[in-house]
Amino acid sequence: MKSSTMLPVWGIFLTLCLSFVSGEPGESATQQIVKNAAADHIDLTVLSFLDVALSEISTVSGDIGLRAPASIIDVHAHVVPSWYKSLVPITGGNPTPNWTLDGHLAFMEAQGIKRSIIAFSAPGPNVFQGQKERTVALARLINEQAAAYCRSYPQRLSFYAVVPFPYTPEAIVEATYAIRTLGAAGIFLQSSTEGVYLGNPQLRPFFDFLNQFGGKQILYIHPSTPYVKSGNNLIEANPTQYPTGNIEFYFETARTLMDLTLTQTIHNFTNINYVIPHVGGAFPATIDRILKSVPAIYASSMNIYSTRFWWDSAGPTYYHQVAGLLGYGIPKSQLLFGTDYPYAPSFTQAASLAACENTTLLSASDKQNLLTNNAQALFTRISFC
Repeated sequence: MKSSTMLPVWGIFLTLCLSFVSGEPGESATQQIVKNAAADHIDLTVLSFLDVALSEISTVSGDIGLRAPASIIDVHAHVVPSWYKSLVPITGGNPTPNWTLDGHLAFMEAQGIKRSIIAFSAPGPNVFQGQKERTVALARLINEQAAAYCRSYPQRLSFYAVVPFPYTPEAIVEATYAIRTLGAAGIFLQSSTEGVYLGNPQLRPFFDFLNQFGGKQILYIHPSTPYVKSGNNLIEANPTQYPTGNIEFYFETARTLMDLTLTQTIHNFTNINYVIPHVGGAFPATIDRILKSVPAIYASSMNIYSTRFWWDSAGPTYYHQVAGLLGYGIPKSQLLFGTDYPYAPSFTQAASLAACENTTLLSASDKQNLLTNNAQALFTRISFC
């Protein structure tokens, strides 16, 4: 068990020597980022690495075409700019991987991927646990970075925006900005933040907001390191000797999906679709055990899992694991392709894709839908030209 003390908010503020006028034609991209954040009452200067991050955001440029035919849509990919890796050198108990944008584009071409929907992985904005101001600021900076990649490669990249959970009002502000201003394809939610799981009543106003936002809204539910509160501390709740990302992430997915189900969050907010990684992790194995004890919501829950839940393939899931999910009668129209690049080791990627392409559980048309068509049906805000 590992302990993470919730430190008081830092009193160190980095002064930016930026001067700008609203709407002035010569305003730089970084000036616009700072101004937009201030308009939402977000003080980016609480982040000591702000200059480094803004510099990296401002240098993203250019677009290149694919040199080889590609049609696959990867709905589960990550980005790790250098400033973020410096901030988060360890992810889920393993070293945070090296990543570059050029390397990501080369990986896409090698795998035949036409478009990747990218996101920062866990812990995302929740690096500074218990420090609301810095969590809110980091969420904005992460979204600006992801949006910069997508603006430079609009035919290749889309992104999921993060929000500063468990701070619900601030999460609503950030989601609004990310969708309306930055063009996010969906919202990235971690399985839990600071010990708060997604069915918690304090988060319900966010689900209500998103449900009423209009159009098809998408939540990408990603596992994260579990914590429990003990007094003023957060204690990592991995009871094993193994890295959290290797095993515990699968169980985190099961915990938060069952929480969303038993609290009927997924039943009450019917305009929200959910992308579930790793074909549900450990969740499918728990469905009958839990829900047969609450028969009043069994059928309705299974209907939601079959219509508004979308299950991505990230990891070595199509050797055997997906059979457990399909055993519940989940339609193959709900299956998506994902790589988990660069967190899934590069040497596993070709074999994981081959497992999807060669599985006997899917027909040829099912496989085409898995790799391309199902994602196009879900992500209606993206132009897949």
